[in-house]
Amino acid sequence: MHMLIDGARINLNRAQEAADGSRWLWTCDISDSGQPLLVRIDQPGQPGEVLPLDYLIRWRGPLTPMREPVTAAQYRRALQAA
Repeated sequence: MHMLIDGARINLNRAQEAADGSRWLWTCDISDSGQPLLVRIDQPGQPGEVLPLDYLIRWRGPLTPMREPVTAAQYRRALQAA
């Protein structure tokens, strides 16, 4: 799912990192106000804080998608294409 907020397109299918360094993942739930709910995922062993997307951006800063690790299959395809 993609969401457009203040002209920025956010891919909610990927984990996101806020400007303050906190990391967030969409819960697949929507708040009563229609905003996607994201849970904090960078504090292992602690219950995750859940915030609506608009609130998260307002108080934690812009979001950027976290890098996904490269798989062995992707390496093989790149080497075969070279």
